Amino acid sequence: MLMQMVNILGPIMLITLIGFILGRSSVGLQSRTLSSLVMLVATPALVFNTLTSIHVDLGTIGRMAGAALLCLVIAGAMATAALTVFGASLRGFLPSLMLPNSGNMGLPLVVLAFGSEGARLGISFFFVVALFQYSVGLSISSGSLRVGDIAQQPLIYSVALVLLVTALNLPVPQLILKTTEMLGGMMIPAMLILLGTSLATLKVSDFGPSFAIAIGRLLIGLSAGTAVIYFLGLTGPAAGIVFLMATMPSAIITFVFAERFQQSPNRVAGAVVMSTLLTFIFLPALVWIALWVAEPGTSVALYQERLFP
Repeated sequence: MLMQMVNILGPIMLITLIGFILGRSSVGLQSRTLSSLVMLVATPALVFNTLTSIHVDLGTIGRMAGAALLCLVIAGAMATAALTVFGASLRGFLPSLMLPNSGNMGLPLVVLAFGSEGARLGISFFFVVALFQYSVGLSISSGSLRVGDIAQQPLIYSVALVLLVTALNLPVPQLILKTTEMLGGMMIPAMLILLGTSLATLKVSDFGPSFAIAIGRLLIGLSAGTAVIYFLGLTGPAAGIVFLMATMPSAIITFVFAERFQQSPNRVAGAVVMSTLLTFIFLPALVWIALWVAEPGTSVALYQERLFP
């Protein structure tokens, strides 16, 4: 088990460290350019290649997409209630509490932990979170409905093509598969480097509120992930992957939104940093639980009993 944990967590931490060092150095790595490359090219390519080359059926895609959406809805409801009780800004902090970093951190983690199964199930979960971030998350931060912005995201067209190919059982030319495989191959290391460079440049402001948001994100993620596994009766790798993806720290994009619309950007930046560091601290425990949940014979009732005795 120890070597398994090292093999899963080691690459995540080392590549993130490389990004952190580059962010602190004089190399001048442009995070905005790297982020645009990941979202506009690498992510759509990886989603299309993974979900078509390993023949994921529509039922699997729908089940994981539904689990992702339900996780976000539960997390959003819990975060809204908590912020209302404490009189905090919904526009400023709801995205940070609701949206997990399922891309930069979650996807590499489930791929390392669950292999090809992690790739196909994790991507089916991730694309819903990504689309939600750039539609609902953006709308919350801006204070106005901006769901139409989703039409500008190449990811939506990649998902539409996947559904078309899968539904009609269309053959995909090797030229397309090889091209998208090469382009998508840079997504996971690029995301981890981007995570590291972002941590190197973001600063913690107002430690107390930042730490509170970080704790809130972890607790909300744990609650939402557990509830979805229980309500949907998920077992095996699907349960472990939902658990890990739901418990990831605050998404870095929430700082971008806060800065763009001037919604306490310094505090949100601090929350993202604190949330990420807190997740790294608990990551061995989170991965252990996810692997245990994914074991054959682990029932939903037993999972609930072990976590909430």
